[in-house]
Amino acid sequence: MMSHTYDARLQRAIADITARYQAAGYFPSACVRVFNRDETLAVACVGEAREDSLFDVASLTKIATATQIFHLISAGKLSLHEAAADALPELGQDAYLARRFQGIELYHLLTHTSTLVDWYPFYSRRGEDFFTALKYALAHTEPTRGVVYSDLNFMLLGKIIERAQGKPLDVCLREDLVKPLGLGNMTYLPDKSLPIIPSCYGNPIEMGMCAERGIVFDGFRPLGQAVRGDANDGNCWYYFHGVSGLAGIFADTLAYQRLCQYYMNTATPLLIEAQKEQPAAPGRGIGFQTGVSYPHGCGHTGFTGTAIYFSREQNVGVVSFTNRLFYPEKNENATGDFRRAVHETAFALLR
Repeated sequence: MMSHTYDARLQRAIADITARYQAAGYFPSACVRVFNRDETLAVACVGEAREDSLFDVASLTKIATATQIFHLISAGKLSLHEAAADALPELGQDAYLARRFQGIELYHLLTHTSTLVDWYPFYSRRGEDFFTALKYALAHTEPTRGVVYSDLNFMLLGKIIERAQGKPLDVCLREDLVKPLGLGNMTYLPDKSLPIIPSCYGNPIEMGMCAERGIVFDGFRPLGQAVRGDANDGNCWYYFHGVSGLAGIFADTLAYQRLCQYYMNTATPLLIEAQKEQPAAPGRGIGFQTGVSYPHGCGHTGFTGTAIYFSREQNVGVVSFTNRLFYPEKNENATGDFRRAVHETAFALLR
């Protein structure tokens, strides 16, 4: 059982920051945990959130996906520099996709250097299988250069996990990650009787993104409808039915603390390398983000207002979950300032 050695000064500081940003209208609810590789050091919750509340973690799902890929590589079922088309043979069976994916490795998908467009509403291709919709999306967008954060990369990685394991992604998450690592409350398609924090009202931002691209989709949730327990991400919810490699996981903060601590304690070279900025991918580890928001470490964010940060070197980590989108009108306050304040405070008080 994990020990708790709360640091009174840190606890006060984190609670104060969280309450201050909530009062300033950055989010209605939040739960923040600060920890080292062995212990929980501080927890602060505001609004509806409690320590066991589940949040829609959005793109923090990508860290769970990447971890499963790393385990498959370590088990010899995949290779980091394997061609994506070898790991997912359907990519090589269509002439266009075979050409488009030539030279694209799993490494490129994990570091967002794949040349794939950042986003496309697959749900606008309702009725089409994934590879048909993928072909359409890529044929109607330009290849990218350098580092371009792309949801398509992790759609593909989710498919690769399913192919390698021969079972659905939600089963893979439960059986191959959550149970073996003892992560606890982390799941796709959560039981709605659980304490789930609502994430948003409809999908106004994605509606705007579709409109900007001249793409029509008539299946969006009503704008006034509070979303609780269903994935905010449109591709995950409308196209992948709540289970995808890019988004869809619901978890409490302790589950992601345990996942971070797994990386802080690991002796596996690939998992250690994943935390480091990659030479050809500025600001990216392998699966992770790096840079000024993650002092001496790495992390990731989720569109709904979630984030993780940890420094293996400095023995400090933070999980901060908010529901920044849960306002009937658009919230102009992105949570970057809040995350930086928490990360920098934890780093300063624990270094």
